Amino acid sequence: MSKPQVFCFPQAGADSACFMAWEPLIGGNAEIHPVALPGRGPRLDDPPETNFEILCDRIFADMTSLVREPFYFMGSSMGGWMAYEIALRFERSGVLPSGIITFSSPMPSVGQRLPELDNPETVVADIIGVNPIFEEVVQYPELLELILPTMQADFRMCNAYKPAMQNRVSTPILGFAGADDPLVTPDAMLGWQYLTTAGFDLTVVPGEHDLHERPTAAMADRVSSFLTAPHLAMVQSDV
Repeated sequence: MSKPQVFCFPQAGADSACFMAWEPLIGGNAEIHPVALPGRGPRLDDPPETNFEILCDRIFADMTSLVREPFYFMGSSMGGWMAYEIALRFERSGVLPSGIITFSSPMPSVGQRLPELDNPETVVADIIGVNPIFEEVVQYPELLELILPTMQADFRMCNAYKPAMQNRVSTPILGFAGADDPLVTPDAMLGWQYLTTAGFDLTVVPGEHDLHERPTAAMADRVSSFLTAPHLAMVQSDV
């Protein structure tokens, strides 16, 4: 049997290449596939998408020829919403993902209020306030100027994303929340249990909003177990 594929979706403003941090920990049990979004990474020259539903439609269309069973979706923050939306699209097409792994991502209907980043006097503070992990980026004005349009587009998409219906997926969802995350509390993630008919588990771990970039051995063990046997009940645990 071939290794399961794990397709990875980034948080707003970021590149999915950060998920390669998981390769040394679970690469023996899975294939890590960062999904390239417009406006970053290998698609830096592509204009960023401004409509979340359209973005998910296009990524779904691009992925249909790439997946083979079993396959999983992994996403952080905005990427968790993408994983959910694209899983719905696959399920409607008759192909079911084996599971979803989401980090630091509130239930989609809860939403997030992100700054629009349109005030040049506050843009640096606004970016760091959303996620301190971007502090290194804003130290380089040329780099910030390059990626700011993508960050603005992503933040606006997240603000506008309001699912009309909370459709359930028929695939289990494994969630990780940072105990010290100032943006997404563990309680904000509990609502994922209502978006699946196949079980949800939330693991609270030490850390902030960048859990997906700092995988621990304990987190990797939990993910590896999920890839092997993705059957969950609603149980909250700590690592």
